[in-house]
Amino acid sequence: MSDRASKKASKNASGTDVAKASDTDAAAADRQEINSRRAAAIDKHIAELQEQNGGDLARAERAAAGTIVLGGALPMLLCGGILMLVVMFMPHSGSVHTYDALLNSDRAQAFVTTLPERIYAWLSLVGGVLLTFGTVFSRSSLVAWVNWIVCGIGWVYAVLAIGMRQSRPPTEPGEGPGIALILGFIGMVFIFITLSSRLLRRGAVQKEIAARRRILADQDEESRAKQLVLRTGLAPVVAEDLANRVRARRESQATGQSQAAGESTSESAPESSSTDEQH
Repeated sequence: MSDRASKKASKNASGTDVAKASDTDAAAADRQEINSRRAAAIDKHIAELQEQNGGDLARAERAAAGTIVLGGALPMLLCGGILMLVVMFMPHSGSVHTYDALLNSDRAQAFVTTLPERIYAWLSLVGGVLLTFGTVFSRSSLVAWVNWIVCGIGWVYAVLAIGMRQSRPPTEPGEGPGIALILGFIGMVFIFITLSSRLLRRGAVQKEIAARRRILADQDEESRAKQLVLRTGLAPVVAEDLANRVRARRESQATGQSQAAGESTSESAPESSSTDEQH
């Protein structure tokens, strides 16, 4: 009985190992397929950029830098924008709503809404709502950078607004910071961090174009000379001189090859004539 049980256990263990190995192979195949699709999409996008910019990789890289690839940050940006839109209609402090502080209404004036609070309300509208949705729909790096700056300033003013509400004199009407101030601060920080994760690093397309440009630069003598000048910090005149030397060397090599071809042709001509005379 014990032998049968041990054999059965060994069979179960071997079957489990086979299943695990097959799952691992399937996962590796899936990852490889995803990577191949991603590489094909990047190559296609680079080819389109090159075609639009006349085959110039430098211009294609600048064009790629002008577009932000949101990827997984898209849902987070949408959530942040929707949160900031809802904050516009929530209590800013007591019975004062965020739109009251935004428009400096009679209610906001009655409860002594300070200037930092009004600036925060405008920054939350412009950076948290308008520019966030502008970034999502336009995918422009310029809009995203402006959104990042405005949100960075906005959460600082949110802290100031919360401090102003908490440090008001007891003789003034109104209450402390409301839920809109707290959620607005969280939303602005959330959008700021999300944009930072995309703007402060290069995308996959930019990295691939930069790698291709490095390969092309290493194959060109003139580009290598310019890189050497940039690394050593020589004067631009020296850089131009090095480029001229490279061009002169190329021209001399081309001239030598053409002369060699002409000499070989002239030598072969007398040999053929002498052969004809013998015949």
